[in-house]
Amino acid sequence: MAEVWWSSEQNPGSRQWFSRPEEIRYALSRMPDIPFSAPSASACGTTIPIDPGIQRQEMLGIGISMEESTVFNLRRMSERAREDVMALLLDPERGAGFSLVRVTLGTSDFTGQPFYTYDDIEEGGSDFELEHFSIRKDIELGIVSTLRRMKEISPELKFFASSWSPPAWMKTSGDLKRGMLKEGRQYTDTLAKYFRMAIEAYAAEGITLHAITLQNEPLLEIDYPSCRMTPERQRELALALRKELDARGLDTAIWIFDHNFSDAWEYAAPILNDSSAYRAVDGIALHDYEGEPSVMRELGSAYPRHSIHLTERSLWGTKGADRLIRYFREGASSYNAWVTMLDSKFGRHQWVGTPDPTLLVQDASNPDRIWATPELYLTAQFARFVRPGARLLGTPYGSEDTVTNAAFRNPDGSTAIVVVNRTAREQTVRILTEGRQLETAVPSKTTATYVWKGASQEDAVPDNRIIRK
Repeated sequence: MAEVWWSSEQNPGSRQWFSRPEEIRYALSRMPDIPFSAPSASACGTTIPIDPGIQRQEMLGIGISMEESTVFNLRRMSERAREDVMALLLDPERGAGFSLVRVTLGTSDFTGQPFYTYDDIEEGGSDFELEHFSIRKDIELGIVSTLRRMKEISPELKFFASSWSPPAWMKTSGDLKRGMLKEGRQYTDTLAKYFRMAIEAYAAEGITLHAITLQNEPLLEIDYPSCRMTPERQRELALALRKELDARGLDTAIWIFDHNFSDAWEYAAPILNDSSAYRAVDGIALHDYEGEPSVMRELGSAYPRHSIHLTERSLWGTKGADRLIRYFREGASSYNAWVTMLDSKFGRHQWVGTPDPTLLVQDASNPDRIWATPELYLTAQFARFVRPGARLLGTPYGSEDTVTNAAFRNPDGSTAIVVVNRTAREQTVRILTEGRQLETAVPSKTTATYVWKGASQEDAVPDNRIIRK
C-alpha cells in the first residue's frame, strides 16, 4: 500500500494572507491509501516509471530560515503557543518535518533591531585581534536559545549560516550597508578568523553549524547589510577560512557564491578552477531571483566534488512546487525558504520592499494567534517525506500540461514521489516501480506525495495525526 497526501494552492503569493486566514482545500491532508497492482496496460493519462537503479545526489535537507524577524515574533508568543509552532515546523510525524535551517551571522535585513555584527566598535577604529568579538547580541535577542530548542525538538536538524556583512571597520563604506571588504591580506585573514570564531562561539552554545556561506549575495550593494565581494576575493577568503578551520579541527563546510543562477558560472569558475580553492570549498550556494535552475546541473557536472544548495527563495502555489521539483532534478541537495513568519502588519523587517506572504503569519494584535499559508503545506509535501540522506531516483520530469514529479529513496528504504498538477483539471497518473504499479488521480492545482515502505517495513503502523494551524 502507498500512503497518499495532498496539498492545494490558494491565492498563491497574495498579500491577502497577511490580513486573515482562509480555508485551504487540502493542507497536508491524508487521503485513503492506494494498493499496488500488477503492471498492466492503463488508460491513465501520464505514466511515471521509477528507475531505482539511478540514484543521484544525496539530500542534506529541506527547510526554513531563522532570521531575527521570525525569532522576535516567536518570542512574543506564550511558551505553549511557541512550542506548538515549533512542532508544526519541525515534527517529522505530525508537522512539516523541516530538517535544515538557515541562520544569519550578525544581522540581515529581516530584523527590527539596529544592524549589528559580532565585532562592532567605534567609527575610525580597528580590531584585527578581534578583542571585541562576541555573539552576545544573538544570545540577548533569543536567537541562540531558539535554535537550541529547535535542536531539542528535532535532533537530526542541521543549521548553516550566512553573513550579510563583515564588521563596518573592515569595509570601504565604514558601514554595514554597501561597501566592500578593504584591500589587503590582513582584512581577509581577519574576516576568516571572525567566521571561525563565530562557528566556535555557536558550538560553545550547543549549536553546530554544518556549513557557512561566505557572503550573502556578494554581487549586491544595497541599503541594508551587504558587501560586494569579487570571486577573486572570495577565493582568498575561502582559502583563509579553510586554514583556520583545519587548524582547529573544525569540519564546517564552506559554500561559495550564495547568489543568483544568472551569475553563477562567472562567479564560481574563477574560484573552483583554482586547484587549492577547489580542495578548500565544499559546495555552491544559489538563489533563484534571476536565471534558470539548469545552471545547477552544469555546475554539478563541471565540479562533481561540490554539493549544490538552493539557500534562498520563497515559492508560492503549484508553480512554486514545480520549481522546487526542478531544483532537485537539476542537482540541488537542499532547499531553504526565506523568512518563516512575519506578522499581519508585515513586521518586523528593514528590507527595501514589501514582503510576500511567509509560511506562517502572526496576528499583530494577538501574538499567540498564527495561521499557515498554503505554502507551508506545499513545501511540507517534500520536507516531511524526503528525509536527510535520501537520494533522487530516475524518473522522467513530465510536463507542465499534465504533471511533473521527483522521486526519492529514503535512508530507511521507503520511497517517496512528489507529483505536481499545475493544471485546472484532474490528472490521472500511473506510477511503475519494481514490478508493481499505482493508479491514481491528482486534483487540479494540487501537489500529491505517495510514500511506500520497503519490503521489510510492510507491517509498520503509520501515524495518521497531523498538527494543524
